[in-house]
Amino acid sequence: MNDTETKVDKRGVHEILRLLACSDLRKNLAETLRDGKKLTLSELSEHVGASSPAAVHALRELGKENLIQQDEKRNYSLTNIGEIVVRKLEEINQTILALSKERQFWLEHDLSDVPKNMLDKLGCLADSTVLTSTPSDLFKNFSTFYTLLGNANEIYGVSPIFIEDYTNQFIKLVAKNIEIELIVTPDVLDAILRTADRTDLQNALDGSLKIFKIERRPSAAFTVTDYFFMLGFFRPDMNYDWSNELLSYSPDAMEWGRKLFAYYVKQSERVIL
Repeated sequence: MNDTETKVDKRGVHEILRLLACSDLRKNLAETLRDGKKLTLSELSEHVGASSPAAVHALRELGKENLIQQDEKRNYSLTNIGEIVVRKLEEINQTILALSKERQFWLEHDLSDVPKNMLDKLGCLADSTVLTSTPSDLFKNFSTFYTLLGNANEIYGVSPIFIEDYTNQFIKLVAKNIEIELIVTPDVLDAILRTADRTDLQNALDGSLKIFKIERRPSAAFTVTDYFFMLGFFRPDMNYDWSNELLSYSPDAMEWGRKLFAYYVKQSERVIL
């Protein structure tokens, strides 16, 4: 590809971004046609709240970049290119929303261990809130976690940190036939073996508890269940931030958490006592 072709390609990229990012009307028209929808001019105009002349002008601009097409019945729809571009821009919008909504959380933690393909999907966490412990409620995050955990039917967790009571809580849940899979570091595993009742732990492992050991230390500690996802990180100074954890009940966030768990479990080996 020569320099002239490269410049033409870049102009095309810039023009598509300009069309969809710099006009609410064009963006709304394109988003309205997502997922293979076919609509008339009047239907589109009514949906986006614009006059027909304004909608026609915007649709023509989108058509020049092969984002919109019109069939023989004069219905508008997205082209294959338009469908893909609109979906990717929505993904970017959701990612920006997630990052800007909880800006300090993402700025102040070590994300280096989160795989790049998971960071690309960070928009899945847009519908989340940060739980923050305060001097008047130091155990807010712990108490919230315990309360939520008691209502879960399946639990998947990665824990590079150790809290003694967590082991007892999980053993109690296994007694209720709750499926639990935990990934822990060697230090955390040693602490579990040292503090847990050996018989109770063995019974749990013979039941619905699975423990996996990962040799390195993940930068994230998280739990994903059938109805919530809770996520915390180490800070750049290598200390875990006990005071701030992300909580979401969103299906997208839970799916993101399951994929992150799968990433770590592939690097782990199951513990058999």
